[in-house]
Amino acid sequence: MVKMRLKIDDDSNKLKYVSIIRQNNGASIQDIKRNIEDNNVVLECDYFDTDELKDFKKTMEALRSKGATVHLFQDNREVQIDYISNLISSYEQIAEDREKLDDRILGDD
Repeated sequence: MVKMRLKIDDDSNKLKYVSIIRQNNGASIQDIKRNIEDNNVVLECDYFDTDELKDFKKTMEALRSKGATVHLFQDNREVQIDYISNLISSYEQIAEDREKLDDRILGDD
């Protein structure tokens, strides 16, 4: 399964980041702190789940607003921060197009 993953650079504000991450991750405070310190993934979500991606993006934005330097990965490949917004937009457009096509097929114009 393809995953979107997030890493955070270690800095003096990591306790602020831990509280944000814990809202979307069941890991302990110690585990999150250790992952930040060891430059490991602190948060991940399913690449193909639009709702998970939206929550993931909100968390990422909250971290950035607190000064975190975040690194976004598609599996193990680092991608640009705006990649997730583009991905969500693409999925929403596909869903909209699919709905229009279904309406045409079923004659519900």
